[in-house]
Amino acid sequence: MELLKGIRVLDLSRYVSGPNCTMILGDLGADVIKIEHPKTGDGTRRWGMVGMGMDNPYFLSVNRSKRSVAIDMKHPEGRKLLKELASHSDVMIHNSKAGSLDAIGLGWDILHELNPRLVLCEITGYGDTGPNRDRPAFDFPTQAESGLMSVIGEPDGTPMKVGVPILDVATSLFACNGIQAALLHRERTGQGTRISTSLLESALACMTNVMSDYLVGGTEPVRWGNGHPNLAPYAAFRGSDGWFTIGVATEGQWAKLCDVIGRPDLAVDERFAVNQSRLAHRDALNSVLQPEFAKGSREHWLGRMKASGIPCAPINTVPQIVEDPQVHAIGIIEKTDHPTLGGIRMVRSPISVNREALPIRRPPPTFGQHTEEVLTGLLGLSHEQLENLRAEGAIR
Repeated sequence: MELLKGIRVLDLSRYVSGPNCTMILGDLGADVIKIEHPKTGDGTRRWGMVGMGMDNPYFLSVNRSKRSVAIDMKHPEGRKLLKELASHSDVMIHNSKAGSLDAIGLGWDILHELNPRLVLCEITGYGDTGPNRDRPAFDFPTQAESGLMSVIGEPDGTPMKVGVPILDVATSLFACNGIQAALLHRERTGQGTRISTSLLESALACMTNVMSDYLVGGTEPVRWGNGHPNLAPYAAFRGSDGWFTIGVATEGQWAKLCDVIGRPDLAVDERFAVNQSRLAHRDALNSVLQPEFAKGSREHWLGRMKASGIPCAPINTVPQIVEDPQVHAIGIIEKTDHPTLGGIRMVRSPISVNREALPIRRPPPTFGQHTEEVLTGLLGLSHEQLENLRAEGAIR
């Protein structure tokens, strides 16, 4: 089911935060027209693995369900084309520095006058105002600056980043949520809306309980490694042959865990009887539990804990989770045909509608694959006009 069928998205974004947002919209049925620079394309086309070209895994990961059109937005003729495309679109999104569209004559006032029903989504690094307004931003530096890295890693180790561009992804989700709310608002009022978010704002919003511990509880968060600041045992342990995790969140689960490992005495030990006491004696608790877990295999303990209703899971590698029976059952890894790579596997949208998973509607486009299709089909340009625009460097 294409819930956003009939919605056209003009995507001027690059890298990850914007493209991931528009990919979600495309998966939901929107017609996403991705604008790429005629010479360089999206920046992630150059983030390829060794030996791979512009259609590399990084670009593929956030750019399915789109059409690629190569236009130079800084070229006068390119700007004219973008204005025409904006007049035919429902949503326009970019993730350049604040004010960048105004600088080339494509700011909100001009776009809103051109198309009053247009929803404009702007993703920036630091927001619309303030001393850092004009700074560019990427995921890793923002993880550092936002305080997120200060709570990731071992207590005495180096601060660590999340191993995926988590703030780009989170920002894309906030942006997508805002866009769809703006489209609903437009249905009620007939008017488009300008919405915005930033990597920094999204980072702070993602720190949920950690931020609240400081703002409300007055406690400065620290690194707990795989531990949890508010729960214990909530950590990683090693069996005789591999690692697994336990997430005990209630006293009932704690009592069950004590029975599973054959240590019911721990449930009544005053150091461990309740969560607050276990937090106060976290090191002692771990020093008791780890030797017990070392006596059995990972699968032994996971089997017993699952049978008792204790939240637990193995620490899988990527190859292991790809082959996991549950992953196969839900079918989230799907095969699709790509114009240059042939059959490839991708993680499809995690959204289902009426219990039917959203399929991969379009494979990620090749560079400028749909320039002619869009400019002739949507804007009505002739082949002669296209050749003139190519000769001028306005399009690819």
